[in-house]
Amino acid sequence: MLRIDKYYENPEILHLGCEPPRAYFIPFAAEEQADQRRENSPYFTSLCGQWNFHFFNNITEINDNFYEKDYGCEDYEPIPVPMNWQMLLHRDYDKPNYTNVNYPYPIDPPFVPDDNPCGVYIRDFEVTPEMAERELFLNFEGVDSCFYLWINGQFAGYSQVSHSTSEFNITELCSQGINRIAMLVFKWCDGSYLEDQDMWRLSGIFRETYILARDKSGYIKDIEVKTSFNKKLTKCDYNLKLDFAGECSVAYKLLSPDGMIFSQGDISGDSLALRIDYPQLWSAEKPQLYKLYLYCGDEVILVNTGLREVKINSSCFYFNGKKVKMYGVNRHDSHPVFGLYTV
Repeated sequence: MLRIDKYYENPEILHLGCEPPRAYFIPFAAEEQADQRRENSPYFTSLCGQWNFHFFNNITEINDNFYEKDYGCEDYEPIPVPMNWQMLLHRDYDKPNYTNVNYPYPIDPPFVPDDNPCGVYIRDFEVTPEMAERELFLNFEGVDSCFYLWINGQFAGYSQVSHSTSEFNITELCSQGINRIAMLVFKWCDGSYLEDQDMWRLSGIFRETYILARDKSGYIKDIEVKTSFNKKLTKCDYNLKLDFAGECSVAYKLLSPDGMIFSQGDISGDSLALRIDYPQLWSAEKPQLYKLYLYCGDEVILVNTGLREVKINSSCFYFNGKKVKMYGVNRHDSHPVFGLYTV
């Protein structure tokens, strides 16, 4: 049987080897590319597509070192990523399970059943000469419920946060040429007690995964934009806060929704404060966006910002100073073929 630490039953351990949570953004090489699909960035490498996969009813069935770089997985079957493994109904990888109020397993937190289905994913990927000169970050946008990660046979980390991104710096584990990712994904973990809702229980890599190649000399790690308004919503304080890795010199340009340059220049330090008079407010009817371009080294990052005020006052919900009634319930991404992934 495969020997691993039971992080999936330890509430003290949610992540190992993961980068701190950050704002979502994709760096591009030029301003004219920055508002395109992320696949057009030269710093973005998608790992979606066919992976090698093997399903196990529980960990006691795993008797080999699948995570080794030269492991032969000829008896594995191809599986699309992203996709929940239960959706391949003809292969009998477990079954889709819908529950509402009741837990689908005996209640004994933080423990989960010993018969805990799991899947092994294996994928080779190429590190090009251009990528080898940069810092490499492996991103998983959604894996249910938890997973162990190996790169080229070396343990890279663990994560359990099904519906948020897990990011790993894999630079030191990779080399130019062909590299290998191996993952062990469990159906249940202690976090499953908290992620319980009236929903389909589905497992696996169900959202996209990719590699970001960042500038080793210095890059923007995190971006925070906060806005505040006066009572009449005629003045907006626009505050930007940046977090860096390495030495960075950052310039910016802020465009109003009509495409005119509102402000531009260099950012001194790690913050920027602007006052916008008579801001063009964002709403569902008029989704107007201010476009902030950040220039750092050979990277350009676009931050789209909708200026709007949301408040709750005396149990009333106010949006841009107007009372709004909200209808509806929570929802999950759903697809009849892929499961929790929406194409």
